[in-house]
Amino acid sequence: MSVILVVDDDAPTREALESGLKKMGHEIIAAGTGGAALEEVRRQAVDLAIIDLKLPDMEGTDLFEALRILRPAAMAIMISGHATVDEAVSALKKGIYDFITKDFRMHELRKVVNKALETQQLLAENERLRQALQDRGPAGRILGRGPALLKVIHLINQIAPLKSTVLLTGESGVGKELVAEAIHHQSPRKLKPLVKLNCGALPEGLIESELFGHEKGSFTGAIQQRKGRFELADGGTIFLDEISEMPPSTQVKLLRVLQEGDFERVGGSQTLKTDVRVIAATNVDLEAAVAEGKFRKDLFYRLHVIHLELPALRERVEDIPILALHFLDKFCLENNRPPMGFAPEAMSALKRFDWPGNVRELQNVVERSVALCQGSTVELEDLPDEIKRHSPADDKITIPVGASMEEIERLAITQTLRKTGGDKELTARLLGIGLATLYRRLKEMWHRETTVEEH
Repeated sequence: MSVILVVDDDAPTREALESGLKKMGHEIIAAGTGGAALEEVRRQAVDLAIIDLKLPDMEGTDLFEALRILRPAAMAIMISGHATVDEAVSALKKGIYDFITKDFRMHELRKVVNKALETQQLLAENERLRQALQDRGPAGRILGRGPALLKVIHLINQIAPLKSTVLLTGESGVGKELVAEAIHHQSPRKLKPLVKLNCGALPEGLIESELFGHEKGSFTGAIQQRKGRFELADGGTIFLDEISEMPPSTQVKLLRVLQEGDFERVGGSQTLKTDVRVIAATNVDLEAAVAEGKFRKDLFYRLHVIHLELPALRERVEDIPILALHFLDKFCLENNRPPMGFAPEAMSALKRFDWPGNVRELQNVVERSVALCQGSTVELEDLPDEIKRHSPADDKITIPVGASMEEIERLAITQTLRKTGGDKELTARLLGIGLATLYRRLKEMWHRETTVEEH
């Protein structure tokens, strides 16, 4: 139930509005003047105000300006019996949601009121999420407040003060680099460098030089001595992403650094010491890689001192709104666009999608939406087709009146199969039947269709 303020000096119009809107289940406050309306607004919050353009003691637009100061979250609809086009345009430019004439039909007004209240709730939710973004704690850029992420943040706070090696695992795009940054910036090493290296982005011949440095003339193109990442990170932290892609020959040297804290540059003979905390990350099952002989077992155990498994985005659905709004604000700012919001249907579709690319994929989708959206709200139509297919409308089955139980069963099975991408085990679970029962029903359906075709 929402609180609606009706302000009109014409008693019949005011009473008609009050009566018609009460039937929608809302609480109605009525006032005949701007002054009386302001007294009501000071006394209690309102969600929507319906204001006559011409009031005995002030202009309706002046009342709206005062309302916006007292109750910034409230929406307003302006009504008038004899407004000009210029007056209507002027009111809309000032931020009034809609402008209607006094010869309105009640069912049309109710539609406008419903839409205004939906927008008001959307803006309130966006503001709440923005406040949550501003209030985020020491984990910095890690956004979310669901239990899966809060568990990760708790572990970050526990392990940050230690020197122990950390292994971060999880699917691509879950934010392993952000977690590494959070660990470093909350550790005693935060004033020293955080040096990053993606092991999968370098050819085998270069990764050793990048990690340990090289001496002048040690290989073709080595025209001067160069410090490696371990030297540059001395006293701080080194983040090794895609550690599973490290060649076996380099794995041996990394193991030595972890055990002894020393190394030589490529082409050099001088042993160098380093004091570095190592954080490694992978989206590969390292234990399986060890079993297949692709990764050293002794190095795995040295890296696996503290293990943090990061949840996929589909496991933290409650964090999608705050992440989506963060990216929306970011890309609006970058593209010089005014702040935007998400329509409820669009947000619902985002929350229903599985996000195989995780947070990185969500970021890309929001950036695309900012580019394509024509208004101030991202609608369902602004999202990619694969996400629109996960909208609530696709979760409903339309059953014609008089359909047989056989036809209802066929619709339930075929549409659930379509929704799950043909996954029969998941389909059976969703329908609440056993897998064997589903196979039997599918066989019966196929047999019936074949029989019909033969006849």
